[in-house]
Amino acid sequence: MKIETVTSSEDFSLAVKLFKNYEKWAQACPCFEGFEKELDEIDKRYALPYGRLWLVKSRDGDAVGVVGIQLKEDACYELKRLWIEPEGRGYNTGQALIRMALDFAKEQGAHSVFLETVRGRMDHAIALYEKQGFRQVDLDDGSNVLKMSYRF
Repeated sequence: MKIETVTSSEDFSLAVKLFKNYEKWAQACPCFEGFEKELDEIDKRYALPYGRLWLVKSRDGDAVGVVGIQLKEDACYELKRLWIEPEGRGYNTGQALIRMALDFAKEQGAHSVFLETVRGRMDHAIALYEKQGFRQVDLDDGSNVLKMSYRF
């Protein structure tokens, strides 16, 4: 497995495909509000100075994982769309992608990174985030949306 920074239109298209697979798996998760607009603007939202996007590629060159990070406000970033295809799991790719995003945010001078996830549906991801140092900040009981934060 190899992690690459997304810069080409071809790689942005691969990221869109992975984002859509993630959306399908998530089954109308609240974290996908405004998703179509995000896809339309992916090359702007996930490029400097607003953010960054990484792909995991298999030895064959197939895109099997993705994560993005976006600047939200002064020195605060949001980790977005961590998704690993089933064939890319089991190689610590999620952990490596999170580390890549956190290192990037730190290099940019961030004081924190937050994310939103969903209890019940994404408990495996929540455990992974906690293992990487994210802590629960808020839980919207009506939708089970969990906000987590990482502080540098």
